Amino acid sequence: MASVKLGSKAVGSIVKLKVNGALRNFIVAHQGRPSSLYDTSCDGTWLLMETCYEKKQWNSSNSNDYATSTIHSHLNSTFLNLFDANIRSRIKQAKIPYRPNSGTGQIVNSGANGLSVKIFLLSALEVGFTQSGTSAYIVNDGARLAYFGNNSVASNRIATYDGSASYWWLRSPNIVSANSCSHITPKGAYAGGGASSNTFGVRPALILPPDLMVADDGTVTANTAPSTPSALTVPATIHGGSTITLSWTASTDAESNLEGYAVERSLDGGSTWAQIYQGSARTATNTVAFGTESVMYRVRAYDAEGLYSGWKTSGQVAVINNTAPTPPDGITVPEQVNGGQPLAISWGPSTDGENNLSGYCLERQVDGGEWEAVYTGPELSFTDQVTKGWQTVAYRVRAYDTENAYSGYTAGEARAVNNNTPPEITCEYPANTSLGVKTEGFSVPYSVADEEGDPVSVTEAVDGVTLRTFAAQLGEAYSFELDGADFMKVLNGSHTLSITAQDGASGTTHSLTFTKRVTKAAVTLAQPMEADGPISVCVLSVSGSIPADAAYTVEVSNNAKDEAPAWEDCTEEIRTGANHIFTNDAAANGPAFSFRLSVERGESGQGGYISSVQGGFQ
Repeated sequence: MASVKLGSKAVGSIVKLKVNGALRNFIVAHQGRPSSLYDTSCDGTWLLMETCYEKKQWNSSNSNDYATSTIHSHLNSTFLNLFDANIRSRIKQAKIPYRPNSGTGQIVNSGANGLSVKIFLLSALEVGFTQSGTSAYIVNDGARLAYFGNNSVASNRIATYDGSASYWWLRSPNIVSANSCSHITPKGAYAGGGASSNTFGVRPALILPPDLMVADDGTVTANTAPSTPSALTVPATIHGGSTITLSWTASTDAESNLEGYAVERSLDGGSTWAQIYQGSARTATNTVAFGTESVMYRVRAYDAEGLYSGWKTSGQVAVINNTAPTPPDGITVPEQVNGGQPLAISWGPSTDGENNLSGYCLERQVDGGEWEAVYTGPELSFTDQVTKGWQTVAYRVRAYDTENAYSGYTAGEARAVNNNTPPEITCEYPANTSLGVKTEGFSVPYSVADEEGDPVSVTEAVDGVTLRTFAAQLGEAYSFELDGADFMKVLNGSHTLSITAQDGASGTTHSLTFTKRVTKAAVTLAQPMEADGPISVCVLSVSGSIPADAAYTVEVSNNAKDEAPAWEDCTEEIRTGANHIFTNDAAANGPAFSFRLSVERGESGQGGYISSVQGGFQ
């Protein structure tokens, strides 16, 4: 026989629940809500343990207030936790009728004002007694459960403990005194004079949802909902008018009856939702209409019993409703195209309705073949390298915006390629190499060759300024000399040195970079200049560019061959163009003239140079 729902079990039948790891028999005592005295939370399958589980005091304080009783606290904490978690989570939180406070009062709280419980004792009325005869001192705290039929069915109230019929507690107070509580005798009769501090048997009762399943052996199983999908993946960028794909992780189900997933979409930040997918797959597609401001999605799993997991909800994604830029305004490709040489292509700007133009993509076609991208970026020009041997080359360009929407193409005419071989420059430093920091003049050796043997003209330049142009001998060694005044005239900082070779049809440029870093300079004579007689006066002039705030000093000596020459400052005379009159008249090793000049960059950081030092003495 297949499993059946708990709600279909007949009153008086036995079902099994695991308590503290062992299956215990429970009687189906009632199906549904017993009467209007009960809150709707009591609508379910009422179960009563077949035997007494344990013996306990009703209330250790000897009071007949059930709400504060020891047994009520114990049942809804320690005892409740003895059930397996899957059943414990399904026990209904019910509100049952009860007499509040202790004493002899008869007012009962019922309905929504009932006592909130999960595990409870049955009342005297629920087990079939009435407010008359031997049970005249009970209160109206319930209605007879179907299992207890009528007052004469005492056998249904007999319960055992350790195999022997036992006294067992009810929750009803006996209003004969403030500590009297109702209980059942071993013969199933009512007794009400027992003090709450007595120790009697405990028959726990509880209410379960009727949709739980009962196996063939009577075991109640709680179908649990599937787990919530742990992740929901939604594209980070969504364009209006596009179709997107959603995906999510698999759910698990303890009963292995996972059936599928439901996906919903919200267009108003989660206020309202509409289902867009239901099925067993873990992906779904959705078309987002152009003009949609934002979307968010959520997914949940469901099983064959109709239980749903919680929702896994995505973040809100702003929808991009974007139009493509206009095509670029024209493209310019030089008519002369040389194989093996660079080629500069330029194009006009595009416009974009959303003002989010991002850049341009330039594509190239060689010899009528496939198009390939050669540049992507914000500039309006690009220098391509033409490979020797191409017969034709063509270019086209299109614009794109920050949302990756592309314009149409603007195309140029195909150009024939001139495959004359440009001159070759051989240099120990590869092209575009940095020569590093230079503090003094230097040279770069090189030679030139031409495959066709054409005459070659060479131009040497620094930062585009030509220093030398000459007709080169093919294969001969040359040297780009950047020293002396040429080096001094170059300001501190980064510079480009270029060697360009032209054969009349095409050219080659070999560029190198270097950084000049000179902040101090000193100039003196290699050897003192001897004189026939004492030296009493001199005049000097310094040519070049020396910033006003530079630390600038010029000294002269008329006994420069002595072991410790006398140096005299003549900086001011040089500034004014005046003669310097020597104060020293001693020259142990004979009269000899020399000067020494030092200059260091000032706070302004401005550079300068010295091109010559001239003068005389007598």
